[in-house]
Amino acid sequence: MDTLATLLNKALENINKINNEMNKLKSSQNVLINKYKVACNTISTLEKKINDIENRIDPSIAIDKIELENVMIKLCRENPNNLGPQGPIGNKGEIGDSGPAGPMGIIGQNGMRGIVGPDGKEGKIGEQGEKGLTGDKGLIGDKGPMGEQGPIGPIGNKGRNGEMGIIGDEGPLGNQGPTGDNGEQGNKGEEGDIGKTGPNGHSGGQGARGIEGVRGKTGKMECNCKCAKL
Repeated sequence: MDTLATLLNKALENINKINNEMNKLKSSQNVLINKYKVACNTISTLEKKINDIENRIDPSIAIDKIELENVMIKLCRENPNNLGPQGPIGNKGEIGDSGPAGPMGIIGQNGMRGIVGPDGKEGKIGEQGEKGLTGDKGLIGDKGPMGEQGPIGPIGNKGRNGEMGIIGDEGPLGNQGPTGDNGEQGNKGEEGDIGKTGPNGHSGGQGARGIEGVRGKTGKMECNCKCAKL
């Protein structure tokens, strides 16, 4: 009975595996069917476009005939008087009488400035004009470079003593003198107030575990009975 139960369980497992594989195959089949339909629709659309292009374009001249017809119709509608080739220029007729002068039109904008002509001859010097007002004083120019130091002149006579200068910096400390006698002990001061108790510190963490020592040798068991002495 146990053997049959085991065989039935294995058979059921195999059936479940087969069912799972069948479900996967069905889902894959559905996906392929949908892709096939999309591909068929794309192919049919492209075939229609190709047929339209073949019907509209003449292969000998590679021009879209329908677009060409539309352009020709547009030209005929917009320029009905200029459809045929231009004929030869006719003979010039007699000059007609001048008509009455029309009202003066609006003055147009100034034209472009012409090229500057060559310089003329220098004219006579005119009379000197009146002196203009004095202009503002300009900014002080940059200081020029310092020249080389000249030779030192002779020493002059000593002048009067000048005023006392600024007090200099304190000099280095001198050698320590001999120790003086001890003074009398002063009176004991008043005892100050006790300060506030400070906050407790944080508890310290456990320290690192020490290195394990070397294990000792196994002890020997000695027999002290009388049988060992025989």
